[in-house]
Amino acid sequence: MIVHIDAERPAPRSLRPAVDALRDDGVIIYPTDTGYAFGCALSSAKGIATLRRLKGMDERHPKPLTMLVRDLAELARYGHVGNQVFRTIRRLLPGPYTMVLRATSDVPRAMKNRHHEVGLRIPSHPVCTMLVALLDEPLLTGSVSPAESEAQLEDPDDYERRYARDVRVVVDGGALWPDPSTVLRLVDDVIEVLREGQGAVPA
Repeated sequence: MIVHIDAERPAPRSLRPAVDALRDDGVIIYPTDTGYAFGCALSSAKGIATLRRLKGMDERHPKPLTMLVRDLAELARYGHVGNQVFRTIRRLLPGPYTMVLRATSDVPRAMKNRHHEVGLRIPSHPVCTMLVALLDEPLLTGSVSPAESEAQLEDPDDYERRYARDVRVVVDGGALWPDPSTVLRLVDDVIEVLREGQGAVPA
């Protein structure tokens, strides 16, 4: 199923099919500030397993999975944040960054990597913000196109055909060029750049 929205000014009613699918253990594809992404509810073990399969990331994979949260308070609920790195996070978010933090006990085991880390994002994108608000819980997320692949225009109609068996809803916000986030690992008050992307690397 594909639903068409205004990505700049999404109406809650237009996103209702996607939210209903998420609450029913489904996986969706939706537009973000870095391209199209798979999404499922954090509380859905079935959704997490499907997303892992789609991304080719089993539980032994060294990279952590990432979730969208609504604000800094929720980020601190799911990731351990020291005083020094909190100042950096507060300065950069919302924005095109993925923060890799040591996971708290509120993060489901299926979300963590072998180092007990988790990725956290607060994008400045209307669709992301509204989906998390309507779902009323974090949204597990993963880019549809691997970051290492050659960038190409992402077409929601192509995604609907390609992932018809695995994805309940494709939220069509128009064609997008993938533009990955900058990934920062912030553990023990040390900032490590894991990937340079759209966001400027902090000094």
